[in-house]
Amino acid sequence: MAKRPAPAAAKGKAGAKRQSAQPGGLNIAHRMLLVIAALLIVPMSIPSLTIIVFGMLPTVGAALTDRGPHRYAWLSVGGLNFAGISPYLMDLWFKGHTMERALSSLTDVFALLVIFGSAAFGWLLYMVMPPVVGAFLQVAAQRRITTLRSNQRKLVDQWGPDVVGAPTR
Repeated sequence: MAKRPAPAAAKGKAGAKRQSAQPGGLNIAHRMLLVIAALLIVPMSIPSLTIIVFGMLPTVGAALTDRGPHRYAWLSVGGLNFAGISPYLMDLWFKGHTMERALSSLTDVFALLVIFGSAAFGWLLYMVMPPVVGAFLQVAAQRRITTLRSNQRKLVDQWGPDVVGAPTR
């Protein structure tokens, strides 16, 4: 005989217990604390945010335009893009965290060349590496085939031509 389904009320209670027992769940008080902390921290970090937002625009573009199955472009572009802005963030943090210094970094042609050039290098890696890895894997597979055929020839010499025959049932 088939089992009877549990009543809906019992299911609701069990589901509610599981939801509240999840690790990392934030209740409303914790969320409010995070919002208040963010509202207090953001005005003090506007120079950093200016460099990050403007400097990471190529990463945003990569995330929006990548239509690949795994969407790895933003990772490649973003990693190198962040590496490009990091010297200017460090300069900002350790030599005076002012909006004037942030804007002077963003209007420096060499800084823009480094920031956007590193993002361009990320795009280059994203475009070039899959064919390079594919070619390497193809060469490795061909080498494996050659090795297996050599081993097969040795077995045929040692055991006779019946070794390579079709399997019997």
